Amino acid sequence: MTFVSTLGQSLDQVERIKITQLKLATLQNQVATGKKTQEFKGLGTDVLFSKRARADFTKLDSYINNIDIADRRIKLMVGALTEVKNQAESVLNAIEIQTQQGEIEIGAISNLAVNTANFLNDLINERDGDRYLFGGSETLAPPLANTGTLDTYVVTQLNDWVNSTIDTDQLIASYRDRTGTAMNDTLMGYSAPIASGTVKDVFVRVEDTAEINYTVLANTQGIRDILAGVSMMAGLDPVLDEITLDPGDPITTVTAPGATKQEQNDNFFKFFNDVGAMMSRALDLVDDELFNLSQDQAQINTIKTDHKLDQNLLQDTIAEVEDVDMNEVALKLNILQIQLEASFRITASLGQLSLSNFL
Repeated sequence: MTFVSTLGQSLDQVERIKITQLKLATLQNQVATGKKTQEFKGLGTDVLFSKRARADFTKLDSYINNIDIADRRIKLMVGALTEVKNQAESVLNAIEIQTQQGEIEIGAISNLAVNTANFLNDLINERDGDRYLFGGSETLAPPLANTGTLDTYVVTQLNDWVNSTIDTDQLIASYRDRTGTAMNDTLMGYSAPIASGTVKDVFVRVEDTAEINYTVLANTQGIRDILAGVSMMAGLDPVLDEITLDPGDPITTVTAPGATKQEQNDNFFKFFNDVGAMMSRALDLVDDELFNLSQDQAQINTIKTDHKLDQNLLQDTIAEVEDVDMNEVALKLNILQIQLEASFRITASLGQLSLSNFL
């Protein structure tokens, strides 16, 4: 039997089958992934749109992450400042109640202040992980240390006051004045960068050209005055026995300075009321800090919402460029499968072709 050579036709048909199989594999991959291609070059001229949209999406993701971190830290700062305020109010309330009742329980106020001072120290050293939140840019060192120098200074000033070495105005100046040898930031235990004023603010970058400053330093006036007032109250009991000398009291009883009972009473309440007034003003200043932090938090979350909306638009752009129409792919896949089956039949027929079959 004589056969007709169909090698050329067979090779051509095989090549067509290979091309069809490649198209089939591409369509099957698109069905599996939902993407037109697994490589950027497969997008052709649309590749620039995809790359730019993805780059912008990633950049916005970084800003959102920055905002999330700042938001967490602001929440911790707000919580700490709120508790600072609560603790200070408890001492201030004790001062005001004692004043209204006319009988001052020095020991009770002093003990409350001692416990409050220890708690305030922990609150001011609030951290997010290893990062101290009230230290500005100096995040790795505690902004406030309990070195003991503040307690020593307070007791010394109160002793000088009761001994009439300094008068009441000088005593008041000793805890209100932050300069010189008075109750300065170094003496209070603040870290060197904070006490020297060299510490930098803390910002969160939320956009290409926008940063939000959410700094609250441990030595801000409100916090500093609360610490000063609480420390002065804490130092009362170790120094003072009574406000005035009453009949029958031992000669060794330590009272506020003054030659008469009235002078002693006036001097004590001038100091006592001034501490209360200073702490009351300090609470207002802490409220201001809390308000500013709340404003910062609201602002960054508004920006975050805008970024989320922008990301949704970018996702639409990416999907438009990269994603496939599944209905269209399914149709093409079905057509190719039919073509491939037909090609296999033709190739098989060519392989069996003889001269008699051909004729």
